[in-house]
Amino acid sequence: MREPLSRQRVAILRILQDAHEPIGSGRIAEEMKIQGYDLSDRTIRFHLLELEKEGLVSEGRRGRDGGRTLTYQGSEEVRNSLVQERVGFIATRVEAMASQVTLSPETRQGLVVVNVGLIDRTHLTSAMREMIPVYRTGLGMGQYGALVKPGEKVGGVSIPPGKVGVATVSSVTINGVLLGSRIPTWSIFGGVLEISEKEPVRFTDVIHYNGTSLDPLQVFIRGKLTNVRRAARTGTGRIGASFREFPTTAYHEVERLIGLLAGMGLDGCHQIGKPNQAFLGFGVHEGMTGLLVKGGMNPLAAVEEAGIPVLIHPLCAMAFFETLVHYEEMAHQSSREDF
Repeated sequence: MREPLSRQRVAILRILQDAHEPIGSGRIAEEMKIQGYDLSDRTIRFHLLELEKEGLVSEGRRGRDGGRTLTYQGSEEVRNSLVQERVGFIATRVEAMASQVTLSPETRQGLVVVNVGLIDRTHLTSAMREMIPVYRTGLGMGQYGALVKPGEKVGGVSIPPGKVGVATVSSVTINGVLLGSRIPTWSIFGGVLEISEKEPVRFTDVIHYNGTSLDPLQVFIRGKLTNVRRAARTGTGRIGASFREFPTTAYHEVERLIGLLAGMGLDGCHQIGKPNQAFLGFGVHEGMTGLLVKGGMNPLAAVEEAGIPVLIHPLCAMAFFETLVHYEEMAHQSSREDF
C-alpha cells in the first residue's frame, strides 16, 4: 500500500483539480503561496515528477512544457487524502485572501478579492439581464465587476475559448479592509438568508467556515437553495450571506469604514449588530459584535437560478479595484461583438 501523500503534494493536486486545464510549475507556485506554502519552481517540478510516477498527474497535450493535468487516480486521491486537513480549508483560504487586500476606502485604490464565473459567450447577454437587478437592488458586494475575454486570465483561472469570465467582488474584501486598519474579523459561517421587504429575517441554512473544505455559498447555490432572482425583483426571497464578528472596541471605526466602502459602491454590509448582543438568533463571543455581509456571488446565483450554466470559482483571484467597472458598463460590454 502506498504511503499517504504529504500536505504539499495534496495541495498541488487540489490546485490542478481547480484549474480545469493543464498548468505549469510557475502558476502552481503562485497558488501555493496563497495557501501558505513558499516553494520554488524547481521544488514544484520535483513534486510533479514524483506525482507523475505515481500516476496522479499527466502531461498536457503539448508535453511537460504545456503543464500538467490531474488523472482520474489523482482526482480520487484529492477526494480521499487527508480528510481532516480538508476540514476548515475554506477558513484558511478566507484569511489568506483577506491578508492580500490593499484597498484604501480613502483613495479608492488597491487590491480586492474577486470570484469568477465562467459563462458561455452565447449566454452572456441573457446572464447580464439576470445579474443587473441583483446589482441594482444592492444584493451583492457592491456595484462593480469585470468581464474577462477568452484567453485572458484572472488569478489562477484562465478563460477558455467560447467562455467569458464574470468577476464579482467577494465580501472577503471587507475582512481585508478592516484588517488593513488593524481590526481582525472572524468569518463564522456562510448561509442562506431569508429577507422580506429587503430586510433580513433569519438564516434558513448555514455552514461554518471552520468545518468545511468548500465555500458555503457555492454549496447553497449548487443545491438550488437560494432565490436571489425573486429577492431582487420583489424584495422577498433567499440570498447568500455570511456572518462575521469583530471586536466591539472597534465598533465606531468599523461603522466609518463600512460607510466609506458603501460610498464608493461597495455596499456589501447588510447590517451591523448591536455590541455584545445576539444577532438574528445567533450569539456572539464575549466582547464581539456581529456583522451581516451579503454574498459576492449573488449575481452569479441569479444566473444559475435562471437555468444558465455557470461554473463559479469562489475566492480565486485578486484584482485592482480601479480596473473594475460599474455593472451598467458591464452590461454595455456584454453586447459588444469582441466579447
